[in-house]
Amino acid sequence: MKYLFIRHSLAVEREEFLGHDFDRPLSEKGVKRAKKFFKEVKKIYPDIDYIITSNAKRALQTAEILKNFYPKSKFIKTAKLLPGAGIKEFKETVANKNGILAIVAHQPDIEEIIKSLMYAPNLKIKLSKPSLVEIEENILKALISYKHLKGCE
Repeated sequence: MKYLFIRHSLAVEREEFLGHDFDRPLSEKGVKRAKKFFKEVKKIYPDIDYIITSNAKRALQTAEILKNFYPKSKFIKTAKLLPGAGIKEFKETVANKNGILAIVAHQPDIEEIIKSLMYAPNLKIKLSKPSLVEIEENILKALISYKHLKGCE
């Protein structure tokens, strides 16, 4: 099982958005950034079996952009990955799924789930928007930031 934890792209600032935080969308810059990021990610990961996303709007929009690059992936949106999700909700969400799973969610939840999977309670991961962390067999295999991909300069 390979997990690709993806932090959502840039969203409209909280101060600029009058609705509920779960309804806060990506900004125009966030949409452009996600498209560039996933174009480069596709070169590294040619296939993804599942795209599983929080149904908070900014994560869902990020996942939908990702889906454009992986049209054959199974797409699942769930309230179990909303902000505040932990390892229990994560395990329930990925139960009975195999292959490469892209999980689009939020900080600090992603960091806490990764720390639990790796048995590394003191691990600190700072994830920019967007970014990707690959975990396979409880081992950190890659941390890919938008700013570090050549096509995203």
